[in-house]
Amino acid sequence: MNPISRRRVARRRLIAEWAVRANRLFGGEAAAADADYSEADEVVGEGPASVPPARRLPFELLEAPLVALADAPPPNGRGGVSMPEPSVVSQAAVEASAPSAPGERSPAAEPRPVETDSEEHLYQAARHATEQRDPLRAVQLYRQLLEINPDHVRARNNLALVLDERGEHEEALEHLDRCRRQEPQGVEVLINRSAVLGALGQYAEAERDLLAVLNHEPSNAEAHFNLGLVTSRRGRWREAVAHLRRAIELDGGRAAAFYYLGEALNHVDDLPGALQAYQRSVELKPSNPKALYGMGMVLDRMNRPDDATPLYRRSRELQGK
Repeated sequence: MNPISRRRVARRRLIAEWAVRANRLFGGEAAAADADYSEADEVVGEGPASVPPARRLPFELLEAPLVALADAPPPNGRGGVSMPEPSVVSQAAVEASAPSAPGERSPAAEPRPVETDSEEHLYQAARHATEQRDPLRAVQLYRQLLEINPDHVRARNNLALVLDERGEHEEALEHLDRCRRQEPQGVEVLINRSAVLGALGQYAEAERDLLAVLNHEPSNAEAHFNLGLVTSRRGRWREAVAHLRRAIELDGGRAAAFYYLGEALNHVDDLPGALQAYQRSVELKPSNPKALYGMGMVLDRMNRPDDATPLYRRSRELQGK
């Protein structure tokens, strides 16, 4: 290995050691993938040689649904969108449009059943339970609604989000798979599905969903943000930087995007850029202990330990340690 490659490996190992320290401090698992660099990986330039084992994506990614619940207003003014309203058709139209033989039409082409008053009542009650932070009640109501109408895409999508927030990722994925079969090009379903796949460590499939979204909506901030996380978890830090920067261009108020951008820039040795990104993350969310710790790591790498120490101390205070 030539001297330049040897120095690159040394830097990667140093970053990995800091990541492990951060991982131990916060009790998570996300940094484990960062510590897997080897000299072979550096020569190829593609990061870790294999996809990390299944685990929940770290920190803020799944702290809340990335796409608003169907029919809910855009969250925090960030332009979130809801599932499209189902088409309401008459019973005569349903019968007239029925195919002559089963299986001749795709699920997306099938007419939607008419929603009854009881379905709408259950749906609104389930949404209200979610808003009131009563996930058990919300799950119960969504399941009851789906027993009446298994093809209610909005209810199934929302049930998946509630289950995912409770950590029941496998069942959430099953529901989103069914939603995708009914609406193959549904942007919200694909974004939600990618987040659940990421939580399960299925990064390659999550990336395919997000690329499909960007193929239809190149300026979708949620898709760029999630794709930045997925590519960073796979060790493709330069790609992550590009997607996270694009997400910030489209939505500059997301603290998590600046945090993960700082992480990615630290891995590609852009220390001033990483420090600036971490600082902006703290400005947007002062109670973010990981961003403070990230600033400390970067300052240590810039040979500024006196500036790093109070940041480590403040990070520990926010963690109650």
